[in-house]
Amino acid sequence: MAQPGYGIIPSSFTAPCGEPWGTALRWIGRIGLAGANGLLRGAVKSETDLMGSKPTANHDQTIEHFRTHGWTRVHKAFDAEAAAAMRDLVWDGLAKTGVLRDAPSTWTIERPAKLQALKENPVLNAVGSDRVLSTIGAILGTQSYGPPKRWGAIFIAFPGKDEWGVPVRGWHVDANYTSQLWPPKGVQTHALFGDIAPRSGATQILSGSHRLIHKWFKDNPPPAGARSAEMRRSLRMHPYIRDLHTEGDRDQRIARFMDRAEYVDGITLQVVENAGAAGDVLLLHPLTLHVAAPNNGAAPRFLLSGGVTTDMHGWA
Repeated sequence: MAQPGYGIIPSSFTAPCGEPWGTALRWIGRIGLAGANGLLRGAVKSETDLMGSKPTANHDQTIEHFRTHGWTRVHKAFDAEAAAAMRDLVWDGLAKTGVLRDAPSTWTIERPAKLQALKENPVLNAVGSDRVLSTIGAILGTQSYGPPKRWGAIFIAFPGKDEWGVPVRGWHVDANYTSQLWPPKGVQTHALFGDIAPRSGATQILSGSHRLIHKWFKDNPPPAGARSAEMRRSLRMHPYIRDLHTEGDRDQRIARFMDRAEYVDGITLQVVENAGAAGDVLLLHPLTLHVAAPNNGAAPRFLLSGGVTTDMHGWA
């Protein structure tokens, strides 16, 4: 079985922008490409117009960032008024179950269910803005696709008692593990309709993992008809992924997986948080590993998770 080549990227190693990789990836993961003000190649200024028919340099860099790291952010994809309307929709739905906006004592279930009927509400369609559709279209290239009938499922995370860290369990992808790397056959969307501070329930993403997964299964092809569970077990034989799924000291896991990047077979790997502002939409490669994380903040985490696919996520 093929084994990866390892290397730790030290704090002195700089990204193409001139910043240390650890600094660049960590802050971009937390505050978004626009908020990071150009820390890493692929950063997009908040005023960048992604709607034009002609690709701009920044547009090209956004796509290159997605191709390299497995994610990119459309900053302020929809406005504050639309985000507030989405939160109102959810609070109205929660009120029917006794969970009240102005009564934190009723926030007793960290991840409430029974909200999926709300996903049919047209107020959520604001996620599919021209800038989001333009960026998705650029990523998919010449593949034809239609905007989804709905923009995904609602996921709320109230502040909880579980200590924040890098989770051991729950890491997953949203496609067949042997799906096409580039251009991808789909794009996942994580729309923030409330501000999310660091360590406050933001989804954690293993930046670069789409390339690692593609290489692993190219070097270690699964048997015909292999199920997802079998492919997950195979992937966990990769040393880095095995370590990610292994219990350990919380602070040491944060230091290894979040505070620094590791270089494995030409791929930069680092866990980043999808923290950001209401109205941001994170676009994910379907093979990018991600996981839910505890909310140690003071406010609920509001997320709409969906996407587009041209091949039923590799199962067609």
